[in-house]
Amino acid sequence: MKILTSRAARWAFAMLLLVGTCGLSHAQVLYGTLTGNVTDPSGALVPGAKVDALNTGTGQLRQAVTDDRGAYLFNNVQSGAYKITVKAGSFQTYVVDGVQVNVNDIRRIDVGLQIAKTTEAIEVTAGAIELQTDKGDIHREISSQEGTHLPENGREGRNFQGLLYLLPGAGVPAAREANSEAGNPAGPQTLFMNGQSSTGNSTKVDGTTISYPWLPINIAYVPPTDSIQVVNIVTNNFDAEQGAAGGAAVNVSIKSGTNSLHGGLFEYNQNNDETAVAFFSHTSPITKNVFNQYGLFIGGPVIIPKVVHVKNKLFFFFDWQDTKRNQYASNTNLTLPNAAWRAGNFSALNCNPSSTTQTSPNQCIYDPLTGNKDGTGRLPFPNNTIPSARIASAAATLTALLPPLTRPSAFTANYDAYGGTYSHRNNYDTKINYNPSDKLGVWGRYSALPMDIYAPLSLGPIAGGDAFNGGNPGHAGGKVQSTGAGFTYAFSNTLFLDGNAGYTRQHIGADGDEGNLDYGTDVLKIPGTNGVGVNYQGVPGFQVAGMANMGNTNTGSPFEFRDNQYTTSYNLSKVHGAHNLRFGFQYDHYAINHFQPQGGTFGTARGTFGFDGQLTNLCTASASSGNGSCGTFDTVNNGGP
Repeated sequence: MKILTSRAARWAFAMLLLVGTCGLSHAQVLYGTLTGNVTDPSGALVPGAKVDALNTGTGQLRQAVTDDRGAYLFNNVQSGAYKITVKAGSFQTYVVDGVQVNVNDIRRIDVGLQIAKTTEAIEVTAGAIELQTDKGDIHREISSQEGTHLPENGREGRNFQGLLYLLPGAGVPAAREANSEAGNPAGPQTLFMNGQSSTGNSTKVDGTTISYPWLPINIAYVPPTDSIQVVNIVTNNFDAEQGAAGGAAVNVSIKSGTNSLHGGLFEYNQNNDETAVAFFSHTSPITKNVFNQYGLFIGGPVIIPKVVHVKNKLFFFFDWQDTKRNQYASNTNLTLPNAAWRAGNFSALNCNPSSTTQTSPNQCIYDPLTGNKDGTGRLPFPNNTIPSARIASAAATLTALLPPLTRPSAFTANYDAYGGTYSHRNNYDTKINYNPSDKLGVWGRYSALPMDIYAPLSLGPIAGGDAFNGGNPGHAGGKVQSTGAGFTYAFSNTLFLDGNAGYTRQHIGADGDEGNLDYGTDVLKIPGTNGVGVNYQGVPGFQVAGMANMGNTNTGSPFEFRDNQYTTSYNLSKVHGAHNLRFGFQYDHYAINHFQPQGGTFGTARGTFGFDGQLTNLCTASASSGNGSCGTFDTVNNGGP
């Protein structure tokens, strides 16, 4: 199946015209805005004041001059900590340090100058961000410190999405992580915002869409917590750049390097020795569940001695996270045929129709080749035993592969299967920032998530059955990749251009049991089971009423998703007095290319066979008219002698 969509060919061409005072500035999704007013001791506006905004991490300097309204404005500001310096004739120099500017945010720093008495400067440290009055949307930031210190556990360890449930209007679903582990390997969490469907959320990493087109309640990639600089979440009154969102517009910014080399190591481990036992289960051992997540991150200037030493220009950031989980698995109280039944011998069951009672039901095995074509008048097999010559070779081959029973004397719940599952994931993020001048800044990012998930079959590699822990049989996983690049350029203090382009590829799937080759056609000799190609190889599925599944009955085994997403966006901003005009163009393209049978009970790639006992039961006289019934073979459900 191959589907191409462009979200209704979502070509977006938008013009934002904000009319009013300088307070009505406009922030950019990938960048921030820094603005304010400069006044003298009497409160009068000070035009012509020189304002410097220095990024203390990268050394990038932006300069502006207050207009006739005493207002200054820096658009397309890269996120980080800034030092603001204001100078004007006859006034003391005013310095504000520690001004944090975040993406998609407007930071206002108003300055009140004092008359200069001597050569001196006033230095202050920026305080907490006050109530936002320069932007009409409703948004919240999750800082790097909040992400690393607040609890945010998920199926795959730490996940920033766990903090989204703390936002006003957020709804917590009954199951935060939807779909199977193989079908949703990144482990994203589902969010309902302001009563909207979770499919209405839009999540991007540095402006690159990381949607999951086939399962839109999920996202394809979850960055490691230690790689995140800030998460910006807009929940209402979206501007045109975020018009694709109905519930929440989430933009994750990956960290960038600075002039200072910084990094860290981390590990998060959970095992049986560190897990508390439930209060009323002190005597029960804890099943094995070993979870280990560890990694590193590092960022700084790019310096190669005698080759590259570009201070304040070129920076890098890299992170790596490895996540491993090993779990004990069990499928207990399964029902399998005992040794006599596997040979066709049901003589131990009650086959005396004249003495049938509610507590001792008729358990005769009727010969389907006797009686009438509507199933009436059938006769039981002699001694309630199917002759060996009447047992199909496929049935004999498959039942011979079934494991010995753990409770041979029991007719039901007579087998316990034990095993283990594991998953292994790696996250990589690399980001490069280059500021060749104070007017131009460019960046690029690459992220990857390779993974391997393994769940064996309960009854063995050929006898099959259901996979442990509800997983996909055998190996699943694949690789998710996301990359993006962008730039910002200041033609002047009033004209700015920014753009970005991104690509995300989600290549995931499950292998199935192709190692068994064309087992259905070549070994079991059942025509029409295995098709042509590796995707159709393996053991067919067999579903017998009241029994554990046999063979490979998983409809998602195998499957392969090859989904591609493309994003590009360009914006032009023009400041004219109190007016801020912004023109934008955005194009998103989604492509789905899937292989998956997914056809219900009989929808496996190898074929599925269902047996409900009607062919070996005695139909009532009115069955052919639709008023009677052939019933089912109730040996398992009603018990044995």
